[in-house]
Amino acid sequence: MKKLIVPSLIPMFALIAAGAALLAAYGHYIIALVFVALGAAAALAALFGIKLYRRSIADEYDDIFNQNSIASARIINDLNVPCLIFGNDGRIIWSNSSFKRLYSGSRITDIVSDLNPQTPNQAQVCEYGGRSFQLFNIPVERRSSGPRRLTFQYWIDRTEALHYSRIFEERVPIVALIYVDNYDDLIADKQFRRSAVMVEVEQKIAEFTQSVEGIYRRYDNTKFMMVFESSFLREVEKNRFPILESIRDINTGTPLPVTLSIAVGEADRILASDESARLAMELALGRGGDQAVVKRGATYAFYGGKRQVTTKSSKVKTRLFAKALRQMMENATDIYIMGHRNPDMDCMGATLGLMRCARHIDKRAYFVLDESNSMIETALVTMRSTPAYNDLVKTPDRAMEMLREGSVLIVVDTQREGSVMSSELLKRAGKTVVIDHHRRAVDSIADATLNYLEAGASSACEMVTEIMQYFDENLRPTAFECGTLLAGITVDTKRFAFNTGSRTFDAASYLRRNGADIRAVKLMFQDDMSTYKDRARVVQSAELQKDGVAISVCPEDVKNAVVRAAQASDELISIKGIRASFVLSYGKDAIIISGRSIGNINVQLILEKLGGGGHLTVAGAQLKGASMTDAIKELKSSINEYFNENPIDK
Repeated sequence: MKKLIVPSLIPMFALIAAGAALLAAYGHYIIALVFVALGAAAALAALFGIKLYRRSIADEYDDIFNQNSIASARIINDLNVPCLIFGNDGRIIWSNSSFKRLYSGSRITDIVSDLNPQTPNQAQVCEYGGRSFQLFNIPVERRSSGPRRLTFQYWIDRTEALHYSRIFEERVPIVALIYVDNYDDLIADKQFRRSAVMVEVEQKIAEFTQSVEGIYRRYDNTKFMMVFESSFLREVEKNRFPILESIRDINTGTPLPVTLSIAVGEADRILASDESARLAMELALGRGGDQAVVKRGATYAFYGGKRQVTTKSSKVKTRLFAKALRQMMENATDIYIMGHRNPDMDCMGATLGLMRCARHIDKRAYFVLDESNSMIETALVTMRSTPAYNDLVKTPDRAMEMLREGSVLIVVDTQREGSVMSSELLKRAGKTVVIDHHRRAVDSIADATLNYLEAGASSACEMVTEIMQYFDENLRPTAFECGTLLAGITVDTKRFAFNTGSRTFDAASYLRRNGADIRAVKLMFQDDMSTYKDRARVVQSAELQKDGVAISVCPEDVKNAVVRAAQASDELISIKGIRASFVLSYGKDAIIISGRSIGNINVQLILEKLGGGGHLTVAGAQLKGASMTDAIKELKSSINEYFNENPIDK
């Protein structure tokens, strides 16, 4: 009956209100007032009925709850899911039998230290009792004894799910690509035992595949694809891909060993793994080969690559690049050439060589430079005093103002986005050309229109000298340009002592025939007394570490500290007993590290761990925001890590 009160009174009240309005319209005011009174009485009755209705609903719910509370409590208590109720202070107020078997303490915060009662709906992960749980929270409001917030929590055991997830991750198939990376160099030697060597190479690859329980297929004369479960990759990485060393032991019949490039793409799908492996192979070959590269997502791991990159004998690549570069220059509205920050003679010489190429086809090429330094000052003064180079040196800001849609930007002596003279100019340039002799870096300039990366070259000047010869047979560089190019080669080879191949001497011979003055080159390297004393201070303060490694710091009061650090590191490795040197200096917003080696310690691998790069014997790194103390600590840690990974180099 109580439930019928509200629906019966509401239509009655509406009817009385309508009748009162109609009577008043015809002048029966007294009768209308009676109807109004009846309407008011009906409204009160309706309100009272609603209250009774709501109370009846609440009573009904209470009855249901009371009738089933014992059964509900028994079900929750016996549920094979840990459940508990705790307060804001973390004190456990109630828990079921499953939770009590798991934990007998009184505070949930003792086992879930990062518990936050203020965000109870946030799912959490907890490792306890050798199992893994996911925690779900439901807020509970109690008003019987005043407002009080509690949290009901239940634990879902995900241990088994994680177990099978790990099994899946371990057994997911991944792709590895294996290339014989120096085959062209080997077949150039008539003594090369081609058939016997390739049979032995495939045999070793088959043995390697068997060790990881994989399968392989040879799809080209020098290329292989391998598929194996990812669980074996960790062990292979731990052993640092021993197949790299075993392949080198094959007798080729020539002075050159056979070398491999291995690329592995680790992903959750085989197609994604294949794509990652191909990207990793591009990086491995760009770094000179003879190494393994593992790509996981956006990160790379490198193994091998401890030996000097051999000089490529073929110049086909150079000829094709020179023709493509000429075509791009001819179609350009204007040309801008920039190198790395704190440019050296290699950067300067390569720039002048490319400017000569542009002038040969009646194009203007601008040298982008923020400020001079002692390494290039002599050449820069000569350049600015020569009418042919009048107004061709531009600051990065001015270059960006002049940049047009048809402009071409050429980056020389670096390939890393973070090392260029102006990152903003690089971003705004429509067409980009990269010419560099350093091993390919992870942060190489992406989407360049033309790429010429040759890790086997001694210098950017060597590469540009070769480009000039194929650019046009009638191109004739000036004596000044040839001298600067030769100076760049001289600097990067440490006067033809390192990174020097037959092509290096070919380039030097071409420059000498076209007017390079050896005496003028020597004058470019002369220092004043102050510079010599500053460099001597850095050498004198060097500390000899174990394994023939020397570390020194360039004082803050030294002018052109970055340059002095590089020069001091060169001098340190000329001292008997020092196999590698590292000199740290203060940059504008970073600590700069210059690394040098006589060849049996790979300074590139050491400084790559700090975000740097370079060559086996010459490398550098920048530690932004670091103090000198922290930088030295990080450097020593990287050196120790290198020797732990390569104990044979100790």
